[in-house]
Amino acid sequence: MKEKFLFCLFDGLRRDFVRQDTMPNLSTFRESWVDFPNSSSVFPSETRVQVSSFVTGAFPGDSKLSSENYSHYGHGVMANVFFDSNQSISGPLDTSNLEKMGKAEKYYGRIQKSKNLSEIMAAAGKDYSILTTGKIGNAKLLNLNANKLNQKVFSIWGADISSKAIDFGTIVNRFGPVPKQDLPNNAVTEYATDLLLNYFLETAIADVQVMWFNEPDLSFHYKGIGSEESLSSIQCLDKCFGRIVDWWSTEGTKDGWHLIVASDHAQISTIEQINVQRELSNAGFTVGDGLGDGNDIALKRSYSSQITVKNRDKILIQQILEFLHEQAWCGLTFSKTGENGALFMGDINVLNERSPDINFTLRTIDGANAFGYPGLCFADNPDIPIGGGVHGGLHRIELNNLLILAGEKFHQQKICNTPAGIVDILPTILWGMGLDIPSSVMGRPLMEAFEDHGDAPAWSDRLLSASNGRYAQNMLLSYVDGVGFPYLRGGHRTG
Repeated sequence: MKEKFLFCLFDGLRRDFVRQDTMPNLSTFRESWVDFPNSSSVFPSETRVQVSSFVTGAFPGDSKLSSENYSHYGHGVMANVFFDSNQSISGPLDTSNLEKMGKAEKYYGRIQKSKNLSEIMAAAGKDYSILTTGKIGNAKLLNLNANKLNQKVFSIWGADISSKAIDFGTIVNRFGPVPKQDLPNNAVTEYATDLLLNYFLETAIADVQVMWFNEPDLSFHYKGIGSEESLSSIQCLDKCFGRIVDWWSTEGTKDGWHLIVASDHAQISTIEQINVQRELSNAGFTVGDGLGDGNDIALKRSYSSQITVKNRDKILIQQILEFLHEQAWCGLTFSKTGENGALFMGDINVLNERSPDINFTLRTIDGANAFGYPGLCFADNPDIPIGGGVHGGLHRIELNNLLILAGEKFHQQKICNTPAGIVDILPTILWGMGLDIPSSVMGRPLMEAFEDHGDAPAWSDRLLSASNGRYAQNMLLSYVDGVGFPYLRGGHRTG
């Protein structure tokens, strides 16, 4: 019997919502199988970065650069939207903009530098299939080679975003048109579940099937974490997941299906919006979203922000860091050298030739929102209302993603406290299918979850600290034996 994997992801789901009173089906499932409570996202904890880490098993970057200023490891998708001065001076690459993605592919050769799941499956003669309700960039980055390799991708954004291997018209005729997106997005969630169970899994052709739900991420963003709308979304997701588990328990397991359930990241709540571009301009810096029009600074605005400076000017980088460290709204800061009060980018696996000169987050606080859910922050996301959820940074709550492994090969009722992460899902799938793991993979197969393997590897924590005057920060990393790159456990400004 072939070993197959269904990967079911709930975008933005926090672990503290997986309870018997909110998500009884998922809560019971987690208690029944292998749970990794210390699993974490990669940085930036933005969705399309996590997508790329899932399909490649790699962090965005490396821990060092070679003499040619080139990283050997990392998938290279540095944020949902990121500016690379090597590619352009006029503006950033939005990974949901098809025109810009096309130009980037011509420039880079590969948008995802590391070998990805679609390529691995095709080379092994295996079938890879995707059903996603995520944004355009989500669908594309889940499989950048879908048309070339004749693999199935269904996106709710239409036939042009779905792959040619999908008969979009036939699906719409059978299941009806994709419902209009709403908050909560329950109709789309239910539609996708129907499509998964009655189309994608009906023939069970795939060896790896992805089901990516865009909730509760949307409702958290725009209605708040714990709001009535978000709870409705959570309840709908749990009901739909119950249907998936019913199929898996009665039919799927007999056909060799294993089930991996995860979230890509969590969210924390916004307490104040800061216009960082205006703050920099008021301080005398010339700044825009690119380095054209006389700008010395290209700023990616977000709760998790990036700065690239003209000509990689070291003095200007130092001046910007000094300015940021004086601001009460500034959180963690990282640079390519780890000097002037900033931490080193290489320590959080984001160093490569596409990296900005400065990564920084806005400040986080450990208080609770209006609905009692902890984790607060300043943000620079003008589309998100005050009280709305955000992610992308390094707060321990937003980094702590859900990860559950289930099926014949795995233990039952086991909690594995070893640090793990989204980078480990690909190598775990490959290990379970008996396929070779590419050298570009930076994660590890979670062998302690398998029944026929031994104890979990040893691990240790390391606390990084940096300061500059009254500014101080720290970052907690976990190192697992046999893994050359650390897992991110959370950081915050301390002074």
